[in-house]
Amino acid sequence: MPTDLTAIDLATLNAVQGVIVAAQRNQCCQWEQQSIDAAADGRLSNALMLGNWAFAADLLAGVVSSEVSSLFGQALNARMNWSSTRSVGDQLLDALTLEVAATQEAPLVPC
Repeated sequence: MPTDLTAIDLATLNAVQGVIVAAQRNQCCQWEQQSIDAAADGRLSNALMLGNWAFAADLLAGVVSSEVSSLFGQALNARMNWSSTRSVGDQLLDALTLEVAATQEAPLVPC
């Protein structure tokens, strides 16, 4: 892990998280379908193995998502160097709002 967390690009980190988790969930769905097909064909040991792989892929997707979110929070904390009396949750929400706003093509206009 980099020691200078302020150098991590938060938008890239979010994109990486989305791609990795989506790929893991997609693989999970494929193995679940293959498990169902194997069970229907009577290949029960294959069905069990594929079901276990699907479970592991789903579990891994959750772990990856959690770890990347944690790294995002650490990088944001290092970048902001907060010393406010506001809660960390409120400060994270403000920072995430700024990140989302920065990705908008046009300014959001209230209705």
